[in-house]
Amino acid sequence: MTGTLREAVVHTLPSVPALPPAGGRGLAVAPSTRAFLAVAALGAGLLHAALAPSAPPVLLALLLAASIAELGWAVATLARDRPPLFGLVPALALVPVGLWASLAVVGATATSGSVLVLPLLPMGAASLLDVAVAATTAVALRRRRPARADSGALRFVAALVLSAAAVCAVTVPALGQTDAGIAAVTLHHHH
Repeated sequence: MTGTLREAVVHTLPSVPALPPAGGRGLAVAPSTRAFLAVAALGAGLLHAALAPSAPPVLLALLLAASIAELGWAVATLARDRPPLFGLVPALALVPVGLWASLAVVGATATSGSVLVLPLLPMGAASLLDVAVAATTAVALRRRRPARADSGALRFVAALVLSAAAVCAVTVPALGQTDAGIAAVTLHHHH
């Protein structure tokens, strides 16, 4: 009787495709998805790089490390069908968000009265972009569908242009709120 029950259960369960190899290296990502992921990571990396100079030394190092990782991953994602560390990206993309949340909690509970304040708009925009990268990657990993071979160049270019426009709409105003953005505007007016 248990054999019959097992067969009934196995036949009623939906078919689940095999997981890609460790790290998601076996999953080719659609060009339009890669375009969005790369542009969003680029925007977050630029924001973290712009925030770094005004941060204390330890935070400066962390922001620069996050920035270098995001910018490097953005370039690699555009260059390859299979982005590097794709299976780890949902967690890795949330590291800067977790860092910011930790700083906010520590600052809010500090008894010394000195609260480390990072500009809300740039950190919020960078966090939004990081969450978008994490969520998009998680959905792509969950679907486990390889990219279609018939994705045309026009679709890729359209996705790249739309993604760049959306990310610029978030990133440019946020960059203007960083010390680097303010210095750039001030420097421009002296000419």
